[in-house]
Amino acid sequence: MPLARAAMIGFFACAGLAVAAPSARAEDAPTPAPLPTFAAAEEGWIVTIRAIGALTPSFPGSGTLRPYPFPSISFRRIGEAELFSAPDDGFGFALIDSNGFRAGPVANFVFKRGQRDGLYGLHTVELTHEIGGFAEYQGEHFRTRAELRQGIDGHKGFVASLGADVYGGDGRATLSFGPRLSLGDNRYANAYFSVSPFEALVNGRIEPYEANGGFTAAGGLATFRYDFTKDTNATIYGGLQRLTGSVGSSPIPNDIGSRNQFTAGLSIARSFELRGFGW
Repeated sequence: MPLARAAMIGFFACAGLAVAAPSARAEDAPTPAPLPTFAAAEEGWIVTIRAIGALTPSFPGSGTLRPYPFPSISFRRIGEAELFSAPDDGFGFALIDSNGFRAGPVANFVFKRGQRDGLYGLHTVELTHEIGGFAEYQGEHFRTRAELRQGIDGHKGFVASLGADVYGGDGRATLSFGPRLSLGDNRYANAYFSVSPFEALVNGRIEPYEANGGFTAAGGLATFRYDFTKDTNATIYGGLQRLTGSVGSSPIPNDIGSRNQFTAGLSIARSFELRGFGW
């Protein structure tokens, strides 16, 4: 799930003009050039803090939705327009930002999978932290985004998420929707969707199965945002992805959980200014 995102790049514009006073007499000393001056049109940052309550599957392939509250924080320069973002974006910030193209590091996490919800006898997958990079292009009313992430613990697999969004509104209400596509390697697929013969024997409900990586899910996401004031807004969202390929054929979603992976949530955001930080 997705939990925040930010870029902190400051700049100064400097100009100096050296002038020398004309000498009418030899004893006149030259006029010293003035020191360079520095100015920033807007110094400081707008900080946005979000409280998010999400309903997501209990584990990849689960048919049970569980609530997960988490916070998010983002930054932008005062005077800089707020860019479109989606609730399923990873936590990242742009190191490259030019003509609508942005790229930089990103992180995400997947909650622990234990032995509840019919998983008795199956191996546990610990909380996973994923790190990697993102790239996106944003136009006037659309955005495309790709994230590539490596699990450093937990499932320890490589995953990718691809998406596009069309968005628009009247300045106070904004609606967006777009497709989503997910991929994962063999490690990811084995962690959540493979079942060893011993696990199948202990569980008693499912057959042994070996999952392979590839395209893992396809679906879409829709959001509705309403700005109560320039500093306060709320967003509701809902999405569905259907498990595909080898992971979609696993007995875990078919016999225990569900191939249909629903998500929904509500976020409340509040922004405030921090002035005097003209980095």
